[in-house]
Amino acid sequence: MANIAKSVYETQLGIMKNALKLGEFKFGGKDSDQFKFFKEQIMNFHYDALKRFFIDGVKEGVFEKCICGANLRQGWKICESCAGSGYRDKK
Repeated sequence: MANIAKSVYETQLGIMKNALKLGEFKFGGKDSDQFKFFKEQIMNFHYDALKRFFIDGVKEGVFEKCICGANLRQGWKICESCAGSGYRDKK
């Protein structure tokens, strides 16, 4: 059976990381003020959207909180159910 919660989370993290790499190149490195602002905005956008997605999924009965206790904004973790999102497919 597919693990939708884990797959969506890992896909979104990959998209976010690729956008940050492009921003790092565009703004001249990780230490530039422009990149720091860009990074903050990109991370807020992705994590806020993911949180809404998972909360809506919980309301619809598709997802539930993961027993590992992971926090969405703390990034990838070793968890077969959620990969660190804090949400897993409802059994």
